[in-house]
Amino acid sequence: MEFHWEDSRIVFDVHPGVDAWFSTRLGGVSVPPLESLNLSFGVGDDPANVAENRRRILALAGRSLSELVMPRQVHGNHIEWVDQDARGRGALGPGGIDRTDGFLTTETSLVLGMGFADCVPLFMADEAARVVGIFHAGWRGTAAQIQRQAIRQFKAHGIDPGSVLVGIGPAIGPCCYEVDEPVRNAIVAVAGATPLVPKDETHWWLDLALANRIILEKSGVPAEHIVAAPWCTGCRPDLFYSYRIEGPKTGRMGGYICLKSR
Repeated sequence: MEFHWEDSRIVFDVHPGVDAWFSTRLGGVSVPPLESLNLSFGVGDDPANVAENRRRILALAGRSLSELVMPRQVHGNHIEWVDQDARGRGALGPGGIDRTDGFLTTETSLVLGMGFADCVPLFMADEAARVVGIFHAGWRGTAAQIQRQAIRQFKAHGIDPGSVLVGIGPAIGPCCYEVDEPVRNAIVAVAGATPLVPKDETHWWLDLALANRIILEKSGVPAEHIVAAPWCTGCRPDLFYSYRIEGPKTGRMGGYICLKSR
């Protein structure tokens, strides 16, 4: 397993039967300050530009907007299993599946999508490529243990945690992510103090990807089944949108995963 560059996107090589990828801000039609591959309808972009950007990022994997399902994310830990009835939900506007930060499916006809601009993207598949999922883990979702909930869902589907493969996509790194005491305490409660480095008496640098890794390992995923992308979204404004660095008017990247047709 590894993350690598391909066609101005970042591909997660997880299994021959799975396509998983993460967009950059490159290769789209949006204009400043959202240049150029903004994938969110909620940041003031021209909807026609967003639709074209989404079409382009899906076409790189040979998939279409009619196959995409998107949520209305709320930084929680609710996960939805989706089937063919969800095809196209949220693909061309804000009408996605409500109050959801994680998707799982067994359907080859769906592309699961999530929006990101610093939060941790979690891509998951089992070793036999029967189930795939994608999850949005900001600090709130991490503290609410969305990754643990995901592993519980795999178990409920008859898949042992030791068979789950995980990719931690590009997210803001500890070099750029300063947090206060309430956030620090919420993370310590679920992942311990290891992901935090003191900046001063009231602030810490948070390694959110590491916090997710720790919780995943505690949930039974083997360390060798987890890989993390090496890019910090805060350090690379040339490649990524960053809410923390650029503010709320920045664009959004997308994370996508799907089962290939057999």
